[in-house]
Amino acid sequence: MTHPRAARVLIVLFDGLRPDLVTPDRMPVLSAFLGGTRRFTEASSVFPSLTRVCATTIATGQPPAVNGIIQNAFPDVSAREGTFLNTASAEDMRRAVAHHGAGFVATPRFADSLAAAGRRFALVHSGSAGGAYLLDPRARANGSAVMSLAGREASETPEVWDRVVARIGAPPAGADKVPLMEYAGRAMADVVLPEWQPDVAVLWLTEPDWSFHYSGMDTPATRAALRASDDAFARVLAAASAMPGAEEMAVIAMSDHGHVGTTESFDLLAELSVLGFEGVLDRPGADLSIGAGTMCWLWPAETDHARMGRLAAALQEKPWCGALLAQGGNGVEGPWPGTFDLALVNAEHGRSAPLLLGMRGGPDADRWGLAGNSPIVGKDLAPGGGMHGGLHRQEMANLIALRMPGVEAAEDVAPVGLIDIAPTLLYLLGVAPLAPLAGRSLLGDEAPRERRVLETGLGEYRQQIVLAGEGRGTVIRHGGRMG
Repeated sequence: MTHPRAARVLIVLFDGLRPDLVTPDRMPVLSAFLGGTRRFTEASSVFPSLTRVCATTIATGQPPAVNGIIQNAFPDVSAREGTFLNTASAEDMRRAVAHHGAGFVATPRFADSLAAAGRRFALVHSGSAGGAYLLDPRARANGSAVMSLAGREASETPEVWDRVVARIGAPPAGADKVPLMEYAGRAMADVVLPEWQPDVAVLWLTEPDWSFHYSGMDTPATRAALRASDDAFARVLAAASAMPGAEEMAVIAMSDHGHVGTTESFDLLAELSVLGFEGVLDRPGADLSIGAGTMCWLWPAETDHARMGRLAAALQEKPWCGALLAQGGNGVEGPWPGTFDLALVNAEHGRSAPLLLGMRGGPDADRWGLAGNSPIVGKDLAPGGGMHGGLHRQEMANLIALRMPGVEAAEDVAPVGLIDIAPTLLYLLGVAPLAPLAGRSLLGDEAPRERRVLETGLGEYRQQIVLAGEGRGTVIRHGGRMG
């Protein structure tokens, strides 16, 4: 079957948007838009469902096991003393590339493939400086137009920053991200699209992720953030419709991950201390360094396989223990009984922790009446604020919807994921990737990925992972403790 090609591709990404929160009262423009799209109702994020991990997967079409960005922050020799390497920082990312070389992220981005084909990429990014950097670190060499609203020094092509600021003024400062959404929409609609005429344009809106975290999952402030992002979407759609070739444009509306409502702050450090392990959160420690959240990454200061195995066994006896994943198993089961192998979810890498602990959540409604809940370790969030990074379905569920002439509007239940975005936009433009991609085009002719349900456990502890497909193209739907 032959599918139409696109003259241009526009992607508007709503960071952290749960698909079930796209309703006419919250987001009227996006809600109406989805009615005319191919909407992929079984879409999933990548594991771990963290923003810069997601961004790198979108950019490369490869999972963390291949591209190497396995966490938002992690131990690394290039990090500043006493800290994790922070992927939110463009400075940290540049330092890592200077230390490790270009292979710090091991695969080309779609922006590199576009540049090789003489096509142009443009990005307006309202999130972290590192997030923008990871999408196209070679922006200048590629001829891309990249503006990070984190600042001129955070933009790989500062001349784009200068042009936008000259036209519409500087981005608003302050903790409130709602005015920034209006600015991001204006920067893309009023300057970048008409003046740079990109073949692929991405508008990355940091809301509603920021408000989900810090205002709560369904507060008036969060609804204001949703509406601001919806208004920015409307502005950019209108501008895109005036571009040459607009009648053959593909528009993708999407999010990178979802959110689960947090129920309580869990003192994991105290629990680990009882078991004989001394941990610290989100920085290097003398015993265990812990990447905190709903999914906790446990890096030991010294390699001791037997000791970590004892910890894995002890955790399975705790009622608060959810998913347990470990590095170095047989591809399905981890090296210790009851654990799953990180390779199963394409997160095994030299930077990955040997043991990952998910907090035990559930499907019941959170304090906002929204399905899904989980305890959280660390993180300075609002009471009941949202979090992501784990395997809960509400963390993994994301929005992916495509509208273009010749593609019938429908709900598509085929399992798809973030690894499919780069192959899709390159396919739509007829551009060959510079390297093989793990994902596939959303409009390809391949048979749907086959659903798999896997279980493991030790004693009374049982856990499950639900997947679709195999190998590097696997899509992870959800996982966690059973019962």
